[in-house]
Amino acid sequence: MRNMNKFMAVAQIKWIGITRNPVIMTGPIFTVAMVYVFKIIYGMAFDGELTPGIMSSLLNLGLTMNVCGDGFMMVGTAIAEEKEKHTLRALMTSSVTGWQYFLGSIFFPFIITVLINFAVLIISGVPMARVFIPGFFAVSVMASLISCVIGMIVGICAKNQMSASLVGTPLMMVFMMIPLFGSMSEGLHKLSGFLFTGVLSEMAGSYATEAGYTIMPLDIAVLIGEFVISVLVFLILYRKNGYEND
Repeated sequence: MRNMNKFMAVAQIKWIGITRNPVIMTGPIFTVAMVYVFKIIYGMAFDGELTPGIMSSLLNLGLTMNVCGDGFMMVGTAIAEEKEKHTLRALMTSSVTGWQYFLGSIFFPFIITVLINFAVLIISGVPMARVFIPGFFAVSVMASLISCVIGMIVGICAKNQMSASLVGTPLMMVFMMIPLFGSMSEGLHKLSGFLFTGVLSEMAGSYATEAGYTIMPLDIAVLIGEFVISVLVFLILYRKNGYEND
């Protein structure tokens, strides 16, 4: 019960920080709005009909923008803000462990990221009959988790909110642009298969073109492997910076 109370306390602090920071909250809204606007523009250009390629592009763009931009920056900026205002060190003196801080920090951003993924799916115009919801949910959950953990790494490495953007932008470019441009280059397409955003992109394209999506062993290995690696990196950095009290 005591551990649960500490976890909820961290989660509540993070929720207050996120909802009171307009920069953080703009990201998810912007992602949904961009997909919706592009859908209208493409619809006007093609007499209201969206081709499988357009639906794939809309879904791919929305999902990758969400997990890269929103997931990274919601978590990373919040942690960097705590460091900038010197509240993170004060929080650590309350005997909060690394795991409690980790789970509490990603709880609400993770939920928001998953919900935005489903919102993008609906807005993109992909017929829901083509989508295997449990499969989409599973991949979306894993991608969102990885995104939030990478965001924590960004926050731990950043000195303030401005540097969080500088640290997070190169990661966003790699994880977002490689899957988006994977269809233009065989080399990029192969590299994309080893990124969690690449797995998400492949799923988006399959649903949009009626090909159906079957998660492959490599996809599972990529999602689980990158999640484990990102968690370990965060915990190492967390302890290296002297935040662990155990």
